[in-house]
Amino acid sequence: MVKFFRLSLFIISLSIPLTFFSSAHSKSLIEKTHFDKTKVPMGCGSCHIGHGRIRTPMLPERRDQFCFICHGDSYALDKAQKEGRIAKSVRENNIKKEFEKPNHHPIEQNTGLHTYDEILPEIDSSMPRHVSCGDCHHHHFVSKENKMLGIRGTTSQRVKVAVSAEYELCFNCHSYSANLPLYQTNKAELFNILNPSFHPVVGTGKNISMTSLIAPLTVSSQIKCTDCHGSDDPTGPRGPHGSQYKYILSKNFSDSDGPENITQYELCYSCHRRNSILNNESFSYHNLHISDVGTSCRTCHNPHGSTKNQHLIDFESTFVIRPSTSGRMAYTSMGPNTGQCYLTCHDKDHNPEVYPKGSSKPAAQTSSSKKKK
Repeated sequence: MVKFFRLSLFIISLSIPLTFFSSAHSKSLIEKTHFDKTKVPMGCGSCHIGHGRIRTPMLPERRDQFCFICHGDSYALDKAQKEGRIAKSVRENNIKKEFEKPNHHPIEQNTGLHTYDEILPEIDSSMPRHVSCGDCHHHHFVSKENKMLGIRGTTSQRVKVAVSAEYELCFNCHSYSANLPLYQTNKAELFNILNPSFHPVVGTGKNISMTSLIAPLTVSSQIKCTDCHGSDDPTGPRGPHGSQYKYILSKNFSDSDGPENITQYELCYSCHRRNSILNNESFSYHNLHISDVGTSCRTCHNPHGSTKNQHLIDFESTFVIRPSTSGRMAYTSMGPNTGQCYLTCHDKDHNPEVYPKGSSKPAAQTSSSKKKK
């Protein structure tokens, strides 16, 4: 029996890239969470059995359900503990319930497509998009200290690397994929540090002053994808598994017009002081736009980045804004807290609208967007 499980482990390990057996991951497998005999008393046999489900490495359940033996409800865990496969002391967060929320990574769709030698980002536009636990966590290498250990990621320059920064993992599916849905955008392009503006995920931002930031955040801070995307339950398991809010956001953010309140833009207000925004400390008409008119922050700002404008301003990715009567749809910065807009929004023609009132127009007006035909 011992020889059998050693052979099983050898066969399974053939799918693991050899690059991960490097000095960077010098800890032996036995020290990893899923090889800890105080948690999995039967070692490899706690997960792998002599005969298992088809198209799985001898697992007793389908891949999309197997992880929930420990990371699901107490019923499955209790059963595994009674069988002696899992130690009585093990108590893990219920991640299964996160995937039952209305917004979640769809691990239940296109199951069985994930392989450890697959090419990501996708190069075949006809390949069905899929996601599984194994796309983000390597079951042999994962540990409490590093949930992404053993996974290959994609840099903003499209280079494959062992994941060291969280966004490199996210870029596997949300950047250069040939099968990226039409409603999704290449996040590597939006977070590109050569852009006029971007949220500081790949690198620090370009603003030298940001009056609304809540300490300890500063203009030198960097943030992670999971600072915005994650469980809506602050006591729940960490990570972008599922949320009651759209886009798997950890807090509410309405991208539709409506009356301003602290919950309408709760996500934004977790980093940017609400009082600062409503008191127009960074833009003289913030309060007019979001309180009086009821325009969403998303109407003017792209929360990931802008390839054309400062201040995350992006008019072209929303259906609310139309060109002005001159046919232009553009923003021009004229200095700190000063600029002008050409657009039509809420039937208000900006042709242009200069902020703040009385500011001089630039001598040579340049459009940050091409003239609409």
